[in-house]
Amino acid sequence: MIFPTPKQMKTIEENSEKNGVSCRELMENAGGALTMLIYKIGQETDISSGVVFVCGSGNNGGDGFVAARLLAESGSNVTVVLACGDPSTELAAMEYCELSGVHGVEVLNLNDNIDKVFSKFASAAVIVDCVFGTGFHGFLPPQIKACFSFAQRSPAIKIAADVPSGADCLKGTVEEGTLKCDYTVTFGYKKIGMLFEPLAEYCGEIVVGEIGLPAKAATGVELLPTLFEEKDVTPLFPKRAKNSHKGDFGKLLNVAGCANMSGAAALSTKAALRSGTGLVTLASSEIVISRIAADMPEAMYLVTDKADADTIVKECDGKDAVAVGCGLSVTAETKKLVEKIIKNAACTVILDADGINCLADNIDIIRDKKAELIITPHAGELARLCGTTTEEAVADRLTLAVNLSREYGVTVVAKGTPTIVVGKGKAYVIPAGNPGLSKGGSGDVLTGIIAAFAAQGLEPVDAAAAGVFVHGAAADLAAEKLSEMGMLPSDVIENLPFVFKKWNR
Repeated sequence: MIFPTPKQMKTIEENSEKNGVSCRELMENAGGALTMLIYKIGQETDISSGVVFVCGSGNNGGDGFVAARLLAESGSNVTVVLACGDPSTELAAMEYCELSGVHGVEVLNLNDNIDKVFSKFASAAVIVDCVFGTGFHGFLPPQIKACFSFAQRSPAIKIAADVPSGADCLKGTVEEGTLKCDYTVTFGYKKIGMLFEPLAEYCGEIVVGEIGLPAKAATGVELLPTLFEEKDVTPLFPKRAKNSHKGDFGKLLNVAGCANMSGAAALSTKAALRSGTGLVTLASSEIVISRIAADMPEAMYLVTDKADADTIVKECDGKDAVAVGCGLSVTAETKKLVEKIIKNAACTVILDADGINCLADNIDIIRDKKAELIITPHAGELARLCGTTTEEAVADRLTLAVNLSREYGVTVVAKGTPTIVVGKGKAYVIPAGNPGLSKGGSGDVLTGIIAAFAAQGLEPVDAAAAGVFVHGAAADLAAEKLSEMGMLPSDVIENLPFVFKKWNR
Protein backbone atom coordinates (compact mmCIF):
# COMPACT_ATOMS: atom_id res chain seq x y z
CA MET A 1 0.00 0.00 0.00
CA ILE A 2 1.41 3.38 -1.02
CA PHE A 3 0.67 6.89 0.24
CA PRO A 4 1.72 9.38 -2.46
CA THR A 5 2.57 13.00 -1.89
CA PRO A 6 0.59 15.51 -3.99
CA LYS A 7 3.52 15.85 -6.40
CA GLN A 8 3.85 12.06 -6.72
CA MET A 9 0.10 11.74 -7.31
CA LYS A 10 0.34 14.22 -10.15
CA THR A 11 3.12 12.14 -11.69
CA ILE A 12 1.05 8.96 -11.32
CA GLU A 13 -1.87 10.62 -13.11
CA GLU A 14 0.43 11.79 -15.92
CA ASN A 15 1.80 8.26 -16.20
CA SER A 16 -1.77 6.95 -16.39
CA GLU A 17 -2.32 8.94 -19.56
CA LYS A 18 0.83 7.41 -21.04
CA ASN A 19 -0.44 3.94 -20.14
CA GLY A 20 -3.80 4.26 -21.85
CA VAL A 21 -6.11 5.69 -19.18
CA SER A 22 -6.86 9.35 -19.89
CA CYS A 23 -7.35 12.06 -17.29
CA ARG A 24 -10.94 12.38 -18.51
CA GLU A 25 -11.51 8.71 -17.70
CA LEU A 26 -9.92 9.20 -14.28
CA MET A 27 -12.27 12.11 -13.60
CA GLU A 28 -15.31 10.10 -14.70
CA ASN A 29 -14.24 7.25 -12.43
CA ALA A 30 -13.58 9.63 -9.53
CA GLY A 31 -17.06 11.07 -9.89
CA GLY A 32 -18.42 7.53 -10.03
CA ALA A 33 -16.63 6.58 -6.80
CA LEU A 34 -18.07 9.66 -5.10
CA THR A 35 -21.54 8.76 -6.36
CA MET A 36 -21.26 5.20 -5.04
CA LEU A 37 -20.63 6.44 -1.51
CA ILE A 38 -23.66 8.73 -1.70
CA TYR A 39 -25.77 5.82 -2.97
CA LYS A 40 -24.56 3.75 -0.03
CA ILE A 41 -25.45 6.53 2.41
CA GLY A 42 -28.86 6.73 0.75
CA GLN A 43 -29.52 3.09 1.60
CA GLU A 44 -29.19 3.88 5.29
CA THR A 45 -30.37 7.51 5.44
CA ASP A 46 -33.12 9.46 3.70
CA ILE A 47 -31.37 11.81 1.24
CA SER A 48 -34.50 12.93 -0.60
CA SER A 49 -34.09 16.45 0.80
CA GLY A 50 -31.16 16.87 -1.54
CA VAL A 51 -27.45 16.64 -2.18
CA VAL A 52 -25.50 19.90 -2.51
CA PHE A 53 -22.16 19.90 -4.34
CA VAL A 54 -19.89 22.87 -3.57
CA CYS A 55 -17.56 22.94 -6.57
CA GLY A 56 -14.38 24.86 -7.27
CA SER A 57 -13.23 25.93 -10.72
CA GLY A 58 -10.54 23.25 -11.09
CA ASN A 59 -10.52 19.51 -11.57
CA ASN A 60 -11.77 18.83 -8.05
CA GLY A 61 -14.88 20.70 -9.10
CA GLY A 62 -14.94 18.54 -12.24
CA ASP A 63 -15.15 15.41 -10.07
CA GLY A 64 -18.15 16.99 -8.36
CA PHE A 65 -19.81 17.80 -11.69
CA VAL A 66 -19.56 14.13 -12.72
CA ALA A 67 -21.10 12.91 -9.45
CA ALA A 68 -23.84 15.56 -9.62
CA ARG A 69 -24.74 14.46 -13.16
CA LEU A 70 -24.85 10.78 -12.25
CA LEU A 71 -27.05 11.40 -9.22
CA ALA A 72 -29.41 13.70 -11.12
CA GLU A 73 -29.75 11.14 -13.92
CA SER A 74 -30.89 8.63 -11.32
CA GLY A 75 -33.56 11.03 -10.07
CA SER A 76 -31.87 12.52 -7.00
CA ASN A 77 -32.45 16.10 -5.89
CA VAL A 78 -29.15 17.82 -6.77
CA THR A 79 -27.83 21.37 -6.36
CA VAL A 80 -24.44 22.51 -7.64
CA VAL A 81 -22.85 25.59 -6.07
CA LEU A 82 -20.13 27.29 -8.11
CA ALA A 83 -17.89 28.46 -5.28
CA CYS A 84 -15.16 29.99 -7.44
CA GLY A 85 -17.00 30.99 -10.60
CA ASP A 86 -17.01 29.15 -13.91
CA PRO A 87 -14.71 26.16 -14.53
CA SER A 88 -11.13 27.16 -15.33
CA THR A 89 -9.66 23.87 -16.58
CA GLU A 90 -10.50 22.09 -19.81
CA LEU A 91 -11.59 18.88 -18.08
CA ALA A 92 -13.79 20.66 -15.55
CA ALA A 93 -15.37 22.74 -18.34
CA MET A 94 -16.15 19.59 -20.33
CA GLU A 95 -17.87 17.97 -17.36
CA TYR A 96 -19.77 21.17 -16.60
CA CYS A 97 -21.11 21.18 -20.15
CA GLU A 98 -22.22 17.56 -19.69
CA LEU A 99 -23.96 18.52 -16.46
CA SER A 100 -25.77 21.50 -18.00
CA GLY A 101 -27.75 19.20 -20.26
CA VAL A 102 -29.18 17.16 -17.39
CA HIS A 103 -32.73 17.96 -16.25
CA GLY A 104 -33.39 18.81 -12.64
CA VAL A 105 -29.95 20.12 -11.56
CA GLU A 106 -30.05 23.55 -9.97
CA VAL A 107 -26.82 25.51 -10.42
CA LEU A 108 -26.13 28.47 -8.13
CA ASN A 109 -23.23 30.89 -8.17
CA LEU A 110 -22.13 31.37 -4.57
CA ASN A 111 -21.46 35.10 -4.83
CA ASP A 112 -24.80 35.84 -6.53
CA ASN A 113 -27.01 33.53 -4.47
CA ILE A 114 -25.40 33.34 -1.05
CA ASP A 115 -28.67 33.41 0.94
CA LYS A 116 -30.22 30.71 -1.21
CA VAL A 117 -27.06 28.59 -0.96
CA PHE A 118 -27.10 28.80 2.82
CA SER A 119 -30.79 27.88 2.80
CA LYS A 120 -29.93 24.82 0.71
CA PHE A 121 -27.29 23.84 3.27
CA ALA A 122 -29.85 24.01 6.07
CA SER A 123 -32.21 21.55 4.37
CA ALA A 124 -29.73 19.27 2.56
CA ALA A 125 -29.17 15.63 3.48
CA VAL A 126 -25.64 15.58 2.07
CA ILE A 127 -23.10 18.36 1.39
CA VAL A 128 -20.12 17.50 -0.80
CA ASP A 129 -16.92 19.56 -0.72
CA CYS A 130 -15.36 19.61 -4.22
CA VAL A 131 -13.64 23.00 -4.03
CA PHE A 132 -9.89 22.38 -3.82
CA GLY A 133 -7.99 19.14 -4.39
CA THR A 134 -4.70 17.65 -3.23
CA GLY A 135 -2.61 20.42 -4.75
CA PHE A 136 -4.02 23.08 -2.44
CA HIS A 137 -1.65 25.38 -0.60
CA GLY A 138 -2.04 28.80 0.95
CA PHE A 139 -5.14 30.19 2.65
CA LEU A 140 -8.84 29.61 2.09
CA PRO A 141 -10.49 32.65 0.45
CA PRO A 142 -12.92 34.51 2.75
CA GLN A 143 -15.99 33.54 0.70
CA ILE A 144 -15.06 29.84 0.94
CA LYS A 145 -14.50 30.08 4.70
CA ALA A 146 -17.90 31.71 5.11
CA CYS A 147 -19.49 29.04 2.91
CA PHE A 148 -17.91 26.21 4.89
CA SER A 149 -18.87 27.87 8.18
CA PHE A 150 -22.56 27.67 7.24
CA ALA A 151 -22.12 24.16 5.82
CA GLN A 152 -20.48 22.99 9.05
CA ARG A 153 -23.55 24.07 11.04
CA SER A 154 -25.86 22.05 8.83
CA PRO A 155 -27.04 18.65 10.12
CA ALA A 156 -26.24 17.22 6.68
CA ILE A 157 -23.67 14.48 6.20
CA LYS A 158 -20.45 16.10 4.93
CA ILE A 159 -18.29 14.42 2.30
CA ALA A 160 -14.97 15.58 0.84
CA ALA A 161 -13.97 14.73 -2.72
CA ASP A 162 -10.35 13.52 -2.57
CA VAL A 163 -9.49 15.69 0.46
CA PRO A 164 -11.21 18.36 2.58
CA SER A 165 -10.55 21.72 0.91
CA GLY A 166 -7.95 23.69 2.83
CA ALA A 167 -5.93 20.63 3.78
CA ASP A 168 -2.28 20.03 2.92
CA CYS A 169 -1.93 16.46 1.65
CA LEU A 170 1.81 16.46 2.24
CA LYS A 171 2.00 17.83 5.76
CA GLY A 172 -1.40 16.84 7.15
CA THR A 173 -2.18 20.39 8.24
CA VAL A 174 -5.49 22.19 7.67
CA GLU A 175 -6.20 25.86 7.14
CA GLU A 176 -8.61 27.76 9.33
CA GLY A 177 -12.14 27.28 8.04
CA THR A 178 -11.60 23.82 6.53
CA LEU A 179 -14.79 21.75 6.50
CA LYS A 180 -14.64 18.84 8.95
CA CYS A 181 -16.14 15.91 7.08
CA ASP A 182 -17.85 12.67 8.01
CA TYR A 183 -16.38 10.92 4.97
CA THR A 184 -13.61 11.52 2.47
CA VAL A 185 -13.56 9.69 -0.84
CA THR A 186 -9.90 9.87 -1.82
CA PHE A 187 -9.10 8.89 -5.39
CA GLY A 188 -6.67 6.12 -6.27
CA TYR A 189 -4.65 6.11 -3.07
CA LYS A 190 -4.80 7.53 0.43
CA LYS A 191 -2.43 10.51 0.44
CA ILE A 192 0.47 10.71 2.88
CA GLY A 193 -0.89 13.72 4.76
CA MET A 194 -4.07 11.82 5.62
CA LEU A 195 -2.05 9.71 8.05
CA PHE A 196 -1.21 12.79 10.13
CA GLU A 197 -3.24 14.85 12.54
CA PRO A 198 -5.17 17.11 12.29
CA LEU A 199 -6.02 16.15 8.69
CA ALA A 200 -6.90 12.56 9.64
CA GLU A 201 -9.62 13.91 11.94
CA TYR A 202 -10.95 16.33 9.33
CA CYS A 203 -11.24 13.52 6.76
CA GLY A 204 -13.58 11.44 8.90
CA GLU A 205 -13.94 7.92 7.52
CA ILE A 206 -11.65 7.60 4.51
CA VAL A 207 -12.88 5.61 1.52
CA VAL A 208 -10.32 4.92 -1.22
CA GLY A 209 -12.14 5.25 -4.54
CA GLU A 210 -10.90 3.04 -7.37
CA ILE A 211 -10.43 5.25 -10.46
CA GLY A 212 -8.74 2.85 -12.86
CA LEU A 213 -5.10 3.89 -12.47
CA PRO A 214 -2.90 1.39 -14.34
CA ALA A 215 -0.51 -0.56 -12.12
CA LYS A 216 2.40 0.75 -14.19
CA ALA A 217 1.49 4.36 -13.42
CA ALA A 218 3.23 4.23 -10.05
CA THR A 219 6.27 2.31 -11.34
CA GLY A 220 9.43 4.33 -11.19
CA VAL A 221 8.02 7.11 -9.01
CA GLU A 222 10.88 7.77 -6.64
CA LEU A 223 10.53 7.35 -2.87
CA LEU A 224 6.83 6.56 -2.81
CA PRO A 225 5.88 6.27 0.88
CA THR A 226 4.95 2.63 1.42
CA LEU A 227 3.21 0.98 4.34
CA PHE A 228 5.58 -1.30 6.27
CA GLU A 229 3.63 -4.00 8.08
CA GLU A 230 3.95 -7.44 9.64
CA LYS A 231 4.13 -9.29 6.34
CA ASP A 232 7.21 -7.19 5.50
CA VAL A 233 8.91 -7.91 8.82
CA THR A 234 8.71 -11.67 9.27
CA PRO A 235 10.67 -12.64 6.11
CA LEU A 236 13.60 -10.63 7.46
CA PHE A 237 13.99 -13.12 10.32
CA PRO A 238 14.25 -16.71 9.07
CA LYS A 239 13.93 -19.50 11.61
CA ARG A 240 17.15 -20.15 13.46
CA ALA A 241 19.04 -23.28 12.53
CA LYS A 242 19.24 -25.96 15.24
CA ASN A 243 23.04 -25.79 15.24
CA SER A 244 23.17 -21.99 15.64
CA HIS A 245 25.59 -20.33 18.04
CA LYS A 246 25.98 -16.84 19.46
CA GLY A 247 28.39 -15.79 16.74
CA ASP A 248 25.66 -16.24 14.14
CA PHE A 249 23.53 -13.41 15.46
CA GLY A 250 25.83 -10.47 15.56
CA LYS A 251 28.06 -8.52 17.88
CA LEU A 252 26.81 -5.15 19.09
CA LEU A 253 28.64 -2.36 20.90
CA ASN A 254 26.39 0.08 22.76
CA VAL A 255 28.08 3.35 23.71
CA ALA A 256 25.62 4.85 26.17
CA GLY A 257 24.92 6.35 29.56
CA CYS A 258 26.33 8.91 31.95
CA ALA A 259 26.02 9.49 35.68
CA ASN A 260 22.72 11.32 35.28
CA MET A 261 21.23 8.95 32.69
CA SER A 262 22.28 5.41 33.51
CA GLY A 263 18.73 4.24 32.77
CA ALA A 264 19.17 5.02 29.07
CA ALA A 265 22.15 2.67 28.93
CA ALA A 266 20.17 -0.05 30.73
CA LEU A 267 17.09 0.23 28.53
CA SER A 268 18.94 0.27 25.21
CA THR A 269 21.20 -2.63 26.23
CA LYS A 270 18.39 -4.80 27.54
CA ALA A 271 16.26 -4.09 24.45
CA ALA A 272 19.14 -5.26 22.27
CA LEU A 273 19.53 -8.43 24.34
CA ARG A 274 15.80 -9.13 24.08
CA SER A 275 15.89 -8.61 20.30
CA GLY A 276 18.07 -11.54 19.42
CA THR A 277 21.62 -10.20 19.30
CA GLY A 278 24.29 -12.83 19.91
CA LEU A 279 26.69 -10.67 21.91
CA VAL A 280 26.09 -7.20 23.38
CA THR A 281 28.78 -5.05 24.97
CA LEU A 282 27.96 -1.84 26.83
CA ALA A 283 30.71 0.78 26.84
CA SER A 284 30.15 3.25 29.67
CA SER A 285 31.58 4.73 32.85
CA GLU A 286 32.23 2.71 35.99
CA ILE A 287 29.36 4.34 37.86
CA VAL A 288 26.83 3.47 35.12
CA ILE A 289 27.98 -0.12 34.81
CA SER A 290 28.05 -0.64 38.57
CA ARG A 291 24.42 0.44 38.74
CA ILE A 292 23.03 -1.80 36.02
CA ALA A 293 25.32 -4.81 35.51
CA ALA A 294 23.71 -7.01 38.17
CA ASP A 295 20.38 -6.81 36.35
CA MET A 296 21.91 -7.78 33.00
CA PRO A 297 24.34 -10.67 33.44
CA GLU A 298 23.96 -11.54 29.74
CA ALA A 299 25.74 -8.36 28.60
CA MET A 300 29.47 -7.70 28.49
CA TYR A 301 30.93 -4.46 29.75
CA LEU A 302 33.70 -2.10 28.77
CA VAL A 303 34.46 0.26 31.64
CA THR A 304 35.88 3.36 30.07
CA ASP A 305 35.93 7.12 30.16
CA LYS A 306 34.39 9.05 27.28
CA ALA A 307 37.63 10.99 27.03
CA ASP A 308 39.32 7.76 25.98
CA ALA A 309 37.81 7.80 22.50
CA ASP A 310 40.60 5.67 21.05
CA THR A 311 39.78 2.74 23.35
CA ILE A 312 36.10 2.85 22.40
CA VAL A 313 36.87 3.14 18.69
CA LYS A 314 39.21 0.16 18.96
CA GLU A 315 36.34 -1.80 20.59
CA CYS A 316 34.30 -1.21 17.42
CA ASP A 317 36.64 -3.59 15.57
CA GLY A 318 34.96 -6.89 14.90
CA LYS A 319 31.49 -5.58 15.76
CA ASP A 320 28.53 -5.85 13.39
CA ALA A 321 26.85 -2.69 14.65
CA VAL A 322 27.53 0.17 17.06
CA ALA A 323 24.82 2.17 18.84
CA VAL A 324 25.86 5.61 20.07
CA GLY A 325 24.07 8.23 22.10
CA CYS A 326 21.48 6.92 24.57
CA GLY A 327 22.00 9.03 27.70
CA LEU A 328 25.51 9.89 26.55
CA SER A 329 25.37 13.65 27.37
CA VAL A 330 26.67 16.45 25.14
CA THR A 331 30.16 17.64 26.05
CA ALA A 332 33.34 18.44 24.17
CA GLU A 333 34.51 14.89 24.93
CA THR A 334 31.34 13.18 23.69
CA LYS A 335 31.35 15.29 20.51
CA LYS A 336 34.90 14.13 19.81
CA LEU A 337 33.93 10.52 20.59
CA VAL A 338 30.92 10.54 18.25
CA GLU A 339 32.99 12.05 15.46
CA LYS A 340 35.71 9.42 15.85
CA ILE A 341 33.23 6.54 15.81
CA ILE A 342 31.50 7.83 12.68
CA LYS A 343 34.80 8.26 10.86
CA ASN A 344 36.38 4.98 11.96
CA ALA A 345 33.75 2.32 12.69
CA ALA A 346 33.65 -0.21 9.86
CA CYS A 347 30.13 -1.44 10.70
CA THR A 348 26.65 0.08 10.77
CA VAL A 349 26.39 2.92 13.30
CA ILE A 350 23.05 3.81 14.92
CA LEU A 351 22.99 7.36 16.21
CA ASP A 352 20.32 8.40 18.71
CA ALA A 353 19.57 11.13 21.24
CA ASP A 354 22.81 12.75 22.42
CA GLY A 355 24.66 11.07 19.57
CA ILE A 356 22.53 13.19 17.25
CA ASN A 357 22.82 16.27 19.45
CA CYS A 358 26.61 15.99 19.34
CA LEU A 359 26.37 16.48 15.56
CA ALA A 360 23.81 19.26 15.46
CA ASP A 361 26.35 22.08 15.11
CA ASN A 362 28.54 20.20 12.59
CA ILE A 363 26.41 17.70 10.68
CA ASP A 364 28.90 17.59 7.79
CA ILE A 365 30.93 15.17 9.91
CA ILE A 366 28.71 12.39 8.61
CA ARG A 367 29.94 12.97 5.07
CA ASP A 368 33.13 11.28 6.29
CA LYS A 369 31.39 8.20 7.67
CA LYS A 370 33.24 4.97 7.07
CA ALA A 371 30.17 2.71 7.01
CA GLU A 372 26.36 2.83 6.97
CA LEU A 373 24.68 5.24 9.36
CA ILE A 374 21.17 5.17 10.87
CA ILE A 375 19.93 8.27 12.69
CA THR A 376 16.76 8.24 14.82
CA PRO A 377 15.65 11.84 15.48
CA HIS A 378 12.43 12.99 17.07
CA ALA A 379 11.01 16.23 15.65
CA GLY A 380 13.17 18.50 17.79
CA GLU A 381 16.37 16.67 16.87
CA LEU A 382 15.33 16.57 13.21
CA ALA A 383 14.82 20.32 13.31
CA ARG A 384 18.30 20.89 14.74
CA LEU A 385 19.90 18.66 12.11
CA CYS A 386 18.06 20.44 9.29
CA GLY A 387 18.44 23.97 10.63
CA THR A 388 14.72 24.61 10.98
CA THR A 389 12.14 24.99 13.73
CA THR A 390 10.52 22.16 15.64
CA GLU A 391 7.13 23.33 14.37
CA GLU A 392 8.30 23.02 10.76
CA ALA A 393 9.79 19.59 11.47
CA VAL A 394 6.54 18.37 13.03
CA ALA A 395 4.61 19.68 10.01
CA ASP A 396 6.78 18.04 7.35
CA ARG A 397 8.88 15.16 8.67
CA LEU A 398 8.70 13.33 5.34
CA THR A 399 10.34 16.07 3.30
CA LEU A 400 13.05 16.70 5.89
CA ALA A 401 13.80 12.98 6.22
CA VAL A 402 14.00 12.54 2.45
CA ASN A 403 16.28 15.56 2.06
CA LEU A 404 18.53 14.45 4.91
CA SER A 405 18.81 10.91 3.57
CA ARG A 406 19.61 12.11 0.04
CA GLU A 407 22.08 14.77 1.11
CA TYR A 408 24.14 12.60 3.44
CA GLY A 409 23.45 9.03 2.30
CA VAL A 410 22.04 7.94 5.66
CA THR A 411 18.95 6.07 6.86
CA VAL A 412 16.63 8.41 8.74
CA VAL A 413 14.06 7.28 11.31
CA ALA A 414 11.82 10.34 11.70
CA LYS A 415 9.99 9.44 14.90
CA GLY A 416 6.36 10.42 15.30
CA THR A 417 2.84 9.25 14.50
CA PRO A 418 3.31 7.55 12.14
CA THR A 419 7.07 7.05 12.07
CA ILE A 420 8.77 7.56 8.70
CA VAL A 421 11.89 5.63 7.68
CA VAL A 422 13.86 6.76 4.63
CA GLY A 423 17.00 5.21 3.16
CA LYS A 424 18.48 3.58 0.05
CA GLY A 425 15.73 4.88 -2.20
CA LYS A 426 12.94 3.58 0.06
CA ALA A 427 10.43 5.48 2.16
CA TYR A 428 8.43 3.48 4.70
CA VAL A 429 5.44 4.58 6.75
CA ILE A 430 4.96 2.68 10.01
CA PRO A 431 1.81 3.53 12.04
CA ALA A 432 3.02 1.47 14.99
CA GLY A 433 2.66 1.90 18.72
CA ASN A 434 0.37 3.93 20.95
CA PRO A 435 0.42 6.99 23.26
CA GLY A 436 1.84 4.82 26.04
CA LEU A 437 5.22 5.32 24.35
CA SER A 438 5.10 9.00 25.27
CA LYS A 439 7.49 8.47 28.16
CA GLY A 440 11.21 9.04 28.66
CA GLY A 441 13.17 5.94 27.74
CA SER A 442 11.00 4.76 24.83
CA GLY A 443 13.52 6.06 22.32
CA ASP A 444 16.33 4.19 24.09
CA VAL A 445 14.36 0.96 23.74
CA LEU A 446 13.81 1.63 20.02
CA THR A 447 17.52 2.25 19.49
CA GLY A 448 18.40 -1.03 21.16
CA ILE A 449 15.98 -2.94 18.92
CA ILE A 450 17.17 -1.28 15.70
CA ALA A 451 20.81 -1.82 16.67
CA ALA A 452 20.11 -5.48 17.44
CA PHE A 453 18.57 -6.01 14.01
CA ALA A 454 21.45 -4.21 12.28
CA ALA A 455 23.93 -6.40 14.19
CA GLN A 456 22.07 -9.48 12.92
CA GLY A 457 22.80 -8.43 9.36
CA LEU A 458 19.71 -6.59 8.19
CA GLU A 459 20.18 -3.76 5.72
CA PRO A 460 20.02 -0.41 7.57
CA VAL A 461 16.65 0.65 6.15
CA ASP A 462 15.16 -2.77 6.91
CA ALA A 463 16.65 -2.85 10.41
CA ALA A 464 15.19 0.59 11.09
CA ALA A 465 11.72 -0.16 9.72
CA ALA A 466 11.55 -3.57 11.40
CA GLY A 467 12.74 -2.03 14.66
CA VAL A 468 9.99 0.59 14.59
CA PHE A 469 7.35 -2.04 13.80
CA VAL A 470 8.48 -4.47 16.52
CA HIS A 471 8.80 -1.65 19.07
CA GLY A 472 5.21 -0.63 18.31
CA ALA A 473 3.90 -4.20 18.41
CA ALA A 474 5.49 -4.80 21.83
CA ALA A 475 4.10 -1.47 23.05
CA ASP A 476 0.60 -2.53 22.00
CA LEU A 477 0.97 -5.75 23.98
CA ALA A 478 2.17 -3.78 27.00
CA ALA A 479 -0.77 -1.37 26.74
CA GLU A 480 -3.22 -4.24 26.46
CA LYS A 481 -1.95 -5.71 29.72
CA LEU A 482 -1.12 -2.56 31.66
CA SER A 483 -2.89 0.39 29.96
CA GLU A 484 -1.30 3.23 27.99
CA MET A 485 -1.12 5.36 31.10
CA GLY A 486 0.47 2.74 33.31
CA MET A 487 2.93 1.05 30.93
CA LEU A 488 6.66 1.83 31.02
CA PRO A 489 9.42 1.50 28.42
CA SER A 490 10.76 -1.45 30.41
CA ASP A 491 7.37 -3.14 29.92
CA VAL A 492 7.87 -2.81 26.17
CA ILE A 493 11.14 -4.71 26.50
CA GLU A 494 9.46 -7.45 28.52
CA ASN A 495 6.88 -7.90 25.76
CA LEU A 496 9.39 -8.22 22.92
CA PRO A 497 9.66 -12.02 23.31
CA PHE A 498 5.90 -12.35 22.79
CA VAL A 499 6.13 -10.52 19.47
CA PHE A 500 8.82 -12.91 18.29
CA LYS A 501 6.99 -15.90 19.72
CA LYS A 502 3.96 -15.04 17.59
CA TRP A 503 6.18 -15.45 14.53
CA ASN A 504 7.71 -18.65 15.92
CA ARG A 505 11.11 -17.00 15.97
